[in-house]
Amino acid sequence: MSEKNDTPQFNMYSSLNEILDASVSDERVQRLKSIARMDLPEGTPEVVQDYLIRQWARQVNITYARFVAGIKVDPKDVDWCLKGAIDIHAHGGSDPFGRLLMEDEVAIDYTNAGMAAVVFKTWHTPSASRIQLLNRMMDKWASEQPEPVTPVKMFGGITLNKTVGGLNPIAVERMLKFPGMKYVWLPMVDSYHHKRVVDDNWEPGAGIELLDGNGKVKGELREIMRICADNDLVLASGHYGYKDSFTVMEEARKMGVKHCELIHPTHIHSKHTIAQMKEYADMGVMVMLCALGFTCFPIHEEGPIYATKIIEQVGEDHLVFGTDYGQVHNPRHIVGVRWAIQLLLSYGVKKETIRKIFSINTAKHLDIEPAVSLDDK
Repeated sequence: MSEKNDTPQFNMYSSLNEILDASVSDERVQRLKSIARMDLPEGTPEVVQDYLIRQWARQVNITYARFVAGIKVDPKDVDWCLKGAIDIHAHGGSDPFGRLLMEDEVAIDYTNAGMAAVVFKTWHTPSASRIQLLNRMMDKWASEQPEPVTPVKMFGGITLNKTVGGLNPIAVERMLKFPGMKYVWLPMVDSYHHKRVVDDNWEPGAGIELLDGNGKVKGELREIMRICADNDLVLASGHYGYKDSFTVMEEARKMGVKHCELIHPTHIHSKHTIAQMKEYADMGVMVMLCALGFTCFPIHEEGPIYATKIIEQVGEDHLVFGTDYGQVHNPRHIVGVRWAIQLLLSYGVKKETIRKIFSINTAKHLDIEPAVSLDDK
Protein backbone atom coordinates (compact mmCIF):
# COMPACT_ATOMS: atom_id res chain seq x y z
CA MET A 1 0.00 0.00 0.00
CA SER A 2 1.47 3.35 -1.02
CA GLU A 3 2.06 6.06 1.55
CA LYS A 4 -0.26 9.05 1.61
CA ASN A 5 0.70 11.99 -0.60
CA ASP A 6 0.41 15.04 1.65
CA THR A 7 1.61 17.55 -0.93
CA PRO A 8 -0.94 20.43 -1.01
CA GLN A 9 -3.23 20.27 -4.04
CA PHE A 10 -3.66 23.64 -5.74
CA ASN A 11 -5.63 24.72 -8.78
CA MET A 12 -6.46 27.89 -10.70
CA TYR A 13 -8.88 28.92 -7.92
CA SER A 14 -6.33 28.70 -5.11
CA SER A 15 -5.80 31.97 -3.24
CA LEU A 16 -2.42 33.53 -2.55
CA ASN A 17 -2.81 32.81 1.17
CA GLU A 18 -3.52 29.14 0.49
CA ILE A 19 -0.39 28.93 -1.63
CA LEU A 20 1.85 30.72 0.87
CA ASP A 21 0.51 28.67 3.77
CA ALA A 22 1.79 25.45 2.22
CA SER A 23 3.20 23.15 4.89
CA VAL A 24 5.36 20.04 4.81
CA SER A 25 4.63 17.20 7.23
CA ASP A 26 7.24 15.26 9.21
CA GLU A 27 6.38 12.15 7.18
CA ARG A 28 7.08 13.92 3.90
CA VAL A 29 10.40 15.23 5.24
CA GLN A 30 11.48 11.67 5.98
CA ARG A 31 10.38 10.50 2.52
CA LEU A 32 12.32 13.32 0.87
CA LYS A 33 15.45 12.50 2.86
CA SER A 34 15.43 9.02 1.37
CA ILE A 35 15.61 10.30 -2.21
CA ALA A 36 17.06 13.87 -2.12
CA ARG A 37 20.12 14.76 -0.08
CA MET A 38 21.37 18.26 0.62
CA ASP A 39 25.09 19.02 0.35
CA LEU A 40 25.65 19.59 4.08
CA PRO A 41 28.83 19.14 6.13
CA GLU A 42 29.30 15.74 7.72
CA GLY A 43 27.91 15.70 11.23
CA THR A 44 25.14 18.27 10.58
CA PRO A 45 22.50 17.57 13.27
CA GLU A 46 19.42 15.72 12.11
CA VAL A 47 17.12 18.50 13.30
CA VAL A 48 18.97 21.01 11.08
CA GLN A 49 18.77 18.69 8.08
CA ASP A 50 15.04 18.23 8.67
CA TYR A 51 14.48 21.99 8.91
CA LEU A 52 16.39 22.74 5.71
CA ILE A 53 14.62 20.02 3.72
CA ARG A 54 11.25 21.21 5.04
CA GLN A 55 11.99 24.78 3.87
CA TRP A 56 13.31 23.49 0.56
CA ALA A 57 10.17 21.44 -0.09
CA ARG A 58 7.91 24.30 1.00
CA GLN A 59 9.49 26.70 -1.46
CA VAL A 60 9.20 24.12 -4.23
CA ASN A 61 5.51 23.67 -3.37
CA ILE A 62 4.91 27.42 -3.53
CA THR A 63 6.82 27.83 -6.80
CA TYR A 64 4.94 25.06 -8.61
CA ALA A 65 1.63 26.07 -7.05
CA ARG A 66 1.93 29.47 -8.70
CA PHE A 67 2.16 27.77 -12.09
CA VAL A 68 -0.87 25.55 -11.42
CA ALA A 69 -2.86 28.51 -10.09
CA GLY A 70 -2.29 30.26 -13.41
CA ILE A 71 -0.46 33.31 -12.10
CA LYS A 72 0.78 35.44 -14.99
CA VAL A 73 2.84 38.62 -15.16
CA ASP A 74 2.01 41.17 -17.85
CA PRO A 75 5.06 43.28 -18.81
CA LYS A 76 2.68 46.25 -19.09
CA ASP A 77 1.89 45.85 -15.37
CA VAL A 78 5.61 45.91 -14.58
CA ASP A 79 5.94 49.14 -16.59
CA TRP A 80 2.92 50.62 -14.80
CA CYS A 81 4.39 49.86 -11.38
CA LEU A 82 7.79 51.22 -12.43
CA LYS A 83 6.45 54.57 -13.59
CA GLY A 84 6.77 57.13 -10.80
CA ALA A 85 8.60 54.68 -8.52
CA ILE A 86 11.19 55.92 -6.02
CA ASP A 87 14.30 54.21 -4.69
CA ILE A 88 15.14 55.62 -1.26
CA HIS A 89 18.25 53.53 -0.66
CA ALA A 90 20.62 53.38 -3.63
CA HIS A 91 24.42 53.04 -3.53
CA GLY A 92 26.57 54.57 -6.26
CA GLY A 93 30.28 54.78 -6.94
CA SER A 94 31.10 57.53 -4.44
CA ASP A 95 32.45 55.08 -1.89
CA PRO A 96 36.13 54.16 -1.42
CA PHE A 97 35.65 50.65 -2.79
CA GLY A 98 34.17 48.98 -5.85
CA ARG A 99 30.61 49.80 -6.82
CA LEU A 100 28.63 48.71 -9.86
CA LEU A 101 27.67 52.15 -11.21
CA MET A 102 28.33 55.83 -10.58
CA GLU A 103 25.40 57.86 -9.28
CA ASP A 104 24.77 59.63 -12.59
CA GLU A 105 24.54 56.26 -14.38
CA VAL A 106 21.88 55.13 -11.90
CA ALA A 107 20.01 58.41 -12.37
CA ILE A 108 20.08 58.10 -16.17
CA ASP A 109 18.71 54.55 -16.01
CA TYR A 110 15.95 55.61 -13.61
CA THR A 111 15.06 58.65 -15.75
CA ASN A 112 14.78 56.54 -18.90
CA ALA A 113 12.50 54.11 -17.03
CA GLY A 114 10.12 56.88 -15.91
CA MET A 115 10.94 56.66 -12.21
CA ALA A 116 10.37 59.77 -10.10
CA ALA A 117 13.20 60.01 -7.58
CA VAL A 118 16.22 58.36 -5.98
CA VAL A 119 18.01 58.80 -2.65
CA PHE A 120 21.73 58.06 -2.74
CA LYS A 121 23.47 56.72 0.33
CA THR A 122 27.22 56.66 0.91
CA TRP A 123 29.07 55.00 3.76
CA HIS A 124 31.83 57.35 4.82
CA THR A 125 31.09 60.85 3.47
CA PRO A 126 27.78 62.73 3.10
CA SER A 127 25.93 61.88 -0.10
CA ALA A 128 24.09 65.21 0.26
CA SER A 129 27.29 66.99 -0.75
CA ARG A 130 27.10 65.40 -4.23
CA ILE A 131 23.53 66.27 -5.19
CA GLN A 132 24.26 69.74 -6.56
CA LEU A 133 26.91 68.34 -8.89
CA LEU A 134 24.65 65.45 -9.88
CA ASN A 135 21.83 67.87 -10.72
CA ARG A 136 24.18 69.81 -12.98
CA MET A 137 25.37 66.61 -14.69
CA MET A 138 21.84 65.35 -15.23
CA ASP A 139 20.62 68.71 -16.58
CA LYS A 140 23.47 68.65 -19.08
CA TRP A 141 22.64 65.08 -20.07
CA ALA A 142 18.94 65.95 -20.46
CA SER A 143 19.76 68.91 -22.72
CA GLU A 144 21.64 66.58 -25.08
CA GLN A 145 18.76 64.14 -25.57
CA PRO A 146 16.80 64.20 -28.87
CA GLU A 147 13.47 64.43 -27.02
CA PRO A 148 12.60 66.57 -23.95
CA VAL A 149 13.25 64.67 -20.73
CA THR A 150 12.92 65.57 -17.05
CA PRO A 151 15.67 64.04 -14.92
CA VAL A 152 14.76 61.96 -11.91
CA LYS A 153 14.76 63.92 -8.63
CA MET A 154 17.84 63.20 -6.52
CA PHE A 155 18.34 63.39 -2.77
CA GLY A 156 21.05 62.52 -0.28
CA GLY A 157 21.95 62.63 3.37
CA ILE A 158 24.58 61.81 5.92
CA THR A 159 25.50 58.44 7.44
CA LEU A 160 26.74 58.81 11.02
CA ASN A 161 29.77 56.57 10.78
CA LYS A 162 33.07 57.43 12.45
CA THR A 163 34.36 59.36 9.42
CA VAL A 164 31.85 62.16 10.12
CA GLY A 165 32.34 62.01 13.87
CA GLY A 166 29.72 59.39 14.67
CA LEU A 167 26.72 60.84 16.51
CA ASN A 168 27.77 64.36 15.52
CA PRO A 169 25.03 67.04 15.60
CA ILE A 170 27.37 69.63 14.08
CA ALA A 171 27.94 67.46 11.01
CA VAL A 172 24.18 67.04 10.55
CA GLU A 173 23.56 70.76 10.94
CA ARG A 174 26.22 71.61 8.35
CA MET A 175 24.40 69.45 5.81
CA LEU A 176 21.22 71.51 5.94
CA LYS A 177 22.33 74.00 3.29
CA PHE A 178 23.00 71.33 0.69
CA PRO A 179 20.19 71.00 -1.90
CA GLY A 180 18.52 67.62 -1.70
CA MET A 181 19.49 66.98 1.94
CA LYS A 182 16.81 64.59 3.20
CA TYR A 183 18.28 61.76 5.29
CA VAL A 184 20.15 61.11 8.50
CA TRP A 185 21.16 57.45 8.66
CA LEU A 186 22.36 56.04 11.96
CA PRO A 187 25.74 54.26 11.95
CA MET A 188 26.09 51.12 9.88
CA VAL A 189 29.57 49.58 9.39
CA ASP A 190 30.79 51.44 12.50
CA SER A 191 27.87 50.29 14.64
CA TYR A 192 28.84 48.11 17.61
CA HIS A 193 26.08 45.71 16.53
CA HIS A 194 27.49 45.48 13.00
CA LYS A 195 30.95 44.79 14.46
CA ARG A 196 29.53 41.89 16.45
CA VAL A 197 27.33 40.40 13.73
CA VAL A 198 29.58 40.84 10.69
CA ASP A 199 33.11 41.00 12.16
CA ASP A 200 32.52 38.90 15.30
CA ASN A 201 34.23 41.74 17.20
CA TRP A 202 32.85 41.91 20.74
CA GLU A 203 35.56 44.14 22.17
CA PRO A 204 34.24 47.00 24.34
CA GLY A 205 34.21 50.26 22.41
CA ALA A 206 34.62 48.54 19.04
CA GLY A 207 31.65 50.39 17.55
CA ILE A 208 29.20 53.23 18.06
CA GLU A 209 26.43 52.75 20.61
CA LEU A 210 23.15 54.68 20.54
CA LEU A 211 22.12 54.15 24.16
CA ASP A 212 23.88 55.06 27.38
CA GLY A 213 24.61 52.72 30.28
CA ASN A 214 21.02 53.13 31.52
CA GLY A 215 19.47 52.14 28.20
CA LYS A 216 18.50 55.74 27.36
CA VAL A 217 19.13 57.53 24.06
CA LYS A 218 22.43 59.42 24.22
CA GLY A 219 22.26 63.20 24.50
CA GLU A 220 24.06 63.85 21.21
CA LEU A 221 21.58 61.62 19.39
CA ARG A 222 18.69 63.48 20.98
CA GLU A 223 20.18 66.70 19.61
CA ILE A 224 20.31 65.11 16.15
CA MET A 225 16.65 64.15 16.55
CA ARG A 226 15.84 67.79 17.31
CA ILE A 227 17.56 68.88 14.09
CA CYS A 228 15.61 66.25 12.14
CA ALA A 229 12.32 67.37 13.69
CA ASP A 230 12.98 71.06 13.03
CA ASN A 231 13.96 70.48 9.39
CA ASP A 232 11.64 67.63 8.33
CA LEU A 233 14.53 65.25 7.72
CA VAL A 234 14.11 61.49 7.61
CA LEU A 235 15.75 59.77 10.58
CA ALA A 236 16.61 56.26 9.43
CA SER A 237 17.89 53.37 11.51
CA GLY A 238 21.30 51.82 10.95
CA HIS A 239 22.90 48.43 11.46
CA TYR A 240 21.33 47.73 14.85
CA GLY A 241 18.91 45.19 16.24
CA TYR A 242 15.47 45.64 17.71
CA LYS A 243 16.46 46.80 21.21
CA ASP A 244 18.53 49.75 20.03
CA SER A 245 16.47 50.74 17.00
CA PHE A 246 13.07 50.61 18.67
CA THR A 247 14.23 52.65 21.65
CA VAL A 248 15.67 55.28 19.30
CA MET A 249 12.62 55.47 17.06
CA GLU A 250 10.27 55.65 20.02
CA GLU A 251 12.24 58.62 21.38
CA ALA A 252 12.40 60.26 17.95
CA ARG A 253 8.64 60.10 17.58
CA LYS A 254 8.20 61.62 21.04
CA MET A 255 10.53 64.46 20.03
CA GLY A 256 8.44 65.24 16.96
CA VAL A 257 10.45 63.62 14.18
CA LYS A 258 7.80 63.29 11.48
CA HIS A 259 9.66 60.95 9.13
CA CYS A 260 11.23 57.88 10.75
CA GLU A 261 12.32 54.75 8.92
CA LEU A 262 13.41 51.21 9.73
CA ILE A 263 15.89 50.26 7.00
CA HIS A 264 16.36 46.79 5.45
CA PRO A 265 14.89 44.82 8.39
CA THR A 266 15.56 41.43 6.75
CA HIS A 267 19.35 41.88 6.66
CA ILE A 268 21.23 39.96 9.34
CA HIS A 269 22.93 43.07 10.80
CA SER A 270 19.57 44.84 11.24
CA LYS A 271 17.23 41.83 11.45
CA HIS A 272 13.74 42.25 12.83
CA THR A 273 10.83 39.83 12.93
CA ILE A 274 7.57 40.73 11.22
CA ALA A 275 5.95 41.11 14.65
CA GLN A 276 8.63 43.67 15.53
CA MET A 277 8.16 45.49 12.21
CA LYS A 278 4.48 45.85 13.09
CA GLU A 279 5.44 47.53 16.37
CA TYR A 280 7.31 50.20 14.42
CA ALA A 281 4.37 50.63 12.04
CA ASP A 282 2.02 51.08 14.99
CA MET A 283 3.96 54.14 16.16
CA GLY A 284 4.20 55.73 12.71
CA VAL A 285 7.64 54.52 11.61
CA MET A 286 7.84 53.52 7.95
CA VAL A 287 9.38 50.13 7.22
CA MET A 288 11.64 49.75 4.19
CA LEU A 289 10.69 46.99 1.76
CA CYS A 290 14.17 46.18 0.50
CA ALA A 291 14.64 44.82 -3.02
CA LEU A 292 18.07 43.40 -2.19
CA GLY A 293 16.47 41.42 0.63
CA PHE A 294 13.97 39.61 -1.58
CA THR A 295 15.75 39.40 -4.93
CA CYS A 296 19.32 38.45 -4.06
CA PHE A 297 18.21 35.61 -1.81
CA PRO A 298 18.92 33.28 -0.03
CA ILE A 299 21.37 35.68 1.64
CA HIS A 300 18.39 37.31 3.35
CA GLU A 301 15.35 35.64 4.84
CA GLU A 302 13.17 33.65 2.43
CA GLY A 303 13.26 36.05 -0.53
CA PRO A 304 9.96 37.01 -2.20
CA ILE A 305 7.89 34.68 -0.02
CA TYR A 306 8.94 36.62 3.05
CA ALA A 307 8.40 39.94 1.23
CA THR A 308 4.77 39.04 0.51
CA LYS A 309 4.31 38.19 4.19
CA ILE A 310 5.72 41.58 5.17
CA ILE A 311 3.34 43.35 2.80
CA GLU A 312 0.36 41.36 4.05
CA GLN A 313 1.12 41.48 7.78
CA VAL A 314 2.81 44.87 8.26
CA GLY A 315 0.43 46.44 5.75
CA GLU A 316 0.96 48.39 2.54
CA ASP A 317 0.26 51.72 4.29
CA HIS A 318 3.39 51.33 6.42
CA LEU A 319 5.96 50.40 3.78
CA VAL A 320 8.36 52.40 1.61
CA PHE A 321 10.66 51.09 -1.11
CA GLY A 322 14.43 51.02 -1.44
CA THR A 323 16.77 48.75 -3.37
CA ASP A 324 20.06 48.81 -1.42
CA TYR A 325 21.66 47.90 -4.77
CA GLY A 326 25.08 48.98 -5.95
CA GLN A 327 27.18 45.90 -5.16
CA VAL A 328 29.43 44.71 -7.99
CA HIS A 329 27.96 41.19 -7.90
CA ASN A 330 24.33 42.29 -8.17
CA PRO A 331 22.28 43.55 -11.15
CA ARG A 332 22.05 47.17 -12.30
CA HIS A 333 19.65 49.11 -10.10
CA ILE A 334 16.98 49.44 -12.80
CA VAL A 335 17.19 45.75 -13.67
CA GLY A 336 16.75 44.94 -9.98
CA VAL A 337 13.73 47.24 -9.59
CA ARG A 338 12.01 45.60 -12.56
CA TRP A 339 12.89 42.18 -11.16
CA ALA A 340 11.51 43.12 -7.74
CA ILE A 341 8.22 44.23 -9.28
CA GLN A 342 8.02 41.09 -11.41
CA LEU A 343 8.65 38.86 -8.40
CA LEU A 344 5.98 40.55 -6.27
CA LEU A 345 3.45 40.35 -9.09
CA SER A 346 4.28 36.68 -9.67
CA TYR A 347 3.71 35.92 -5.99
CA GLY A 348 0.27 37.51 -6.13
CA VAL A 349 0.85 41.05 -4.86
CA LYS A 350 -1.56 43.44 -6.61
CA LYS A 351 -0.08 46.05 -8.91
CA GLU A 352 -1.97 48.78 -7.00
CA THR A 353 -0.27 47.66 -3.78
CA ILE A 354 3.15 47.81 -5.45
CA ARG A 355 2.50 51.32 -6.79
CA LYS A 356 1.30 52.47 -3.36
CA ILE A 357 4.53 51.26 -1.73
CA PHE A 358 7.01 52.07 -4.50
CA SER A 359 5.57 55.46 -5.50
CA ILE A 360 2.92 57.03 -3.30
CA ASN A 361 4.05 56.13 0.22
CA THR A 362 7.68 56.75 -0.63
CA ALA A 363 6.98 60.19 -2.14
CA LYS A 364 5.05 61.24 0.96
CA HIS A 365 7.91 59.96 3.10
CA LEU A 366 10.21 62.36 1.22
CA ASP A 367 7.69 65.21 1.46
CA ILE A 368 7.31 65.41 -2.31
CA GLU A 369 4.21 65.12 -4.46
CA PRO A 370 3.66 61.60 -5.87
CA ALA A 371 4.25 61.54 -9.62
CA VAL A 372 1.46 59.01 -10.18
CA SER A 373 -1.82 57.91 -8.62
CA LEU A 374 -3.66 54.64 -8.22
CA ASP A 375 -6.26 55.83 -10.72
CA ASP A 376 -3.80 56.25 -13.60
CA LYS A 377 -4.41 53.90 -16.51
